[in-house]
Amino acid sequence: MTRLRVAAVVFLVAALLTVGLAITSGWESWITLRDEARAFAWRLHWGWLGLALCAGLAALLVTARLWVALLRPLGGSLRTGEAMAAWMGSNLGRYLPGKIWQLTGIAAYLRARGDSGAAALGASLALQAVVLASGAAVGLATLGALALGGAEPWALGLAGLVVLAALHPAVLGLLVRIGARALGEAAPAGSLGGRDLARAGLVALAMWGLYGVGFWALVRGLTPVPGPGLVTSTGVFAAAYVVGYLVLIAPGGLFVREGAVAALLGSVAGLPLGAAAGIAVAARLWTTAAELGAFGLTAPLGLRSGPRTR
Repeated sequence: MTRLRVAAVVFLVAALLTVGLAITSGWESWITLRDEARAFAWRLHWGWLGLALCAGLAALLVTARLWVALLRPLGGSLRTGEAMAAWMGSNLGRYLPGKIWQLTGIAAYLRARGDSGAAALGASLALQAVVLASGAAVGLATLGALALGGAEPWALGLAGLVVLAALHPAVLGLLVRIGARALGEAAPAGSLGGRDLARAGLVALAMWGLYGVGFWALVRGLTPVPGPGLVTSTGVFAAAYVVGYLVLIAPGGLFVREGAVAALLGSVAGLPLGAAAGIAVAARLWTTAAELGAFGLTAPLGLRSGPRTR
């Protein structure tokens, strides 16, 4: 157990260090907007900012609980609180380039706790596919063609086909079996069916709704001018998240997501470039604070749980 905790701390430090290095290396590209951002009449309204943080925390807790719901049909039996804490910790692995650390981290943790790493891998793959598909749907439904952000149609089409394929129970089952073989485990006894994934999609829509409330409140808490409405704010954040996630080499979608947020705010809300860029950076700080806060809330649940066996 001590080794597991040390490994978890090293993992989290590496993820946060990568965030810091990425921000530092890309800061010059944002510093050119400093004068425009400073000239904007910023206003801090702590009530709205508090609402933004609470909504972000709620969205992450819903997502973690959704992961647990996807884990159960695959045979995962880790306690709900500990499983949510494990997902929160592995979620920070998004900030390590390649996104693979998020998947391998949670699989390694469950194996060390005597559970199925393959089940964790399968639940994580299903969750990411559901989140991306629902996020793209929310962005397109609320913003239309603007959600595409000028990306190449062939690239978006290819990404869409990959995500939809991963949502097919047969394809997902094949990926889980491949993962189990790579981990040296037996394939999970259970499987995810279409009904499981459909329910997950509905929960993911609720998650995007919470993120939309948070992003809308964040804009209202920073600017004195009317920003985008609640529905549009939800679409902006969802579309930018999906674009940032699909760029695999960008740790946590850093700068890619911010660029998409700034561009969409300029297009749909008419905000000046400096203000839009400032909000985009603030949105990154908001989501990072929510991620750390959610991990802090759930970590004691994992630390209190004693070792378990199969």
